[in-house]
Amino acid sequence: MGARFQNWSFSLKSAGCVRCAANWSLDEAWSRRLDDCDLWYVREGRGRMWLRDDREVALRAGVCVWMRPGGRYIARQEPDHPLTVSYIHFTPRDPKGAAVFDDAILPTEVNHVSDAFYYTVAVDRIAALLRLSREAGQERGETLRAEAACLLHALVLSLTLPRRDVCRVTDRHYREIIERQTAAMHDQPHAVPPVRVLAKEASLSPDHYSRLFRTLNGCSPREMIQRARLRRACEMLRETSCTIGEAARQAGYSDPFQFSRIFKQRTGLPPRQWREQ
Repeated sequence: MGARFQNWSFSLKSAGCVRCAANWSLDEAWSRRLDDCDLWYVREGRGRMWLRDDREVALRAGVCVWMRPGGRYIARQEPDHPLTVSYIHFTPRDPKGAAVFDDAILPTEVNHVSDAFYYTVAVDRIAALLRLSREAGQERGETLRAEAACLLHALVLSLTLPRRDVCRVTDRHYREIIERQTAAMHDQPHAVPPVRVLAKEASLSPDHYSRLFRTLNGCSPREMIQRARLRRACEMLRETSCTIGEAARQAGYSDPFQFSRIFKQRTGLPPRQWREQ
């Protein structure tokens, strides 16, 4: 599937991030109005979505739904855990430039993103590039939109790759526990217990738990926790006027100096400079 998309292009329409209001829902009428693809990614919160044939999907951090014309998408959120979602509206085109919405060709509608930090940063970058392209001149605007399209291409390719899940069928119980814990890491990164406690919840030794976690997510539990905390810190710095120390606390760092050091190591910039740029 991935090789098929190597020569495809993507016409971007819009991208962004929204925090759903308390009374938010997605009804069937919205699906009927959809005339392009909407890559819809849950950053935090919980809910349910119903697709065609009454298929039901649990909405939680890391779930990505590739909505397309002709589909059916009805969604509700849990009132106590409102959803925050990123979206990218676009049209995929084959090498001849024809729009493609055929389910037999496109990737599956529902995917689980293992590297949520990378995915969140990439989606935010696409949205920023589109915003800048509208403010720039024609030549510069086209360059920015081309860069955004390249990023989207990379995200699409990542969804077409086979998931590196080699757990035996007998490990399905553990897999469900780890996936639930992974979602909680992104939903409440400040409240994640130590890895030994997570392993105990799954009735596994810390070493066995870490091996299964890496198999499912492509990284260790500690690395995933770090990514979730950095993602939350980035959201706080970008979307609120809180202090650096408050952003650190909300993300789960008790020491603001340690937070600043880790933040610079991961992003290349100290928190204050990252916010300004």
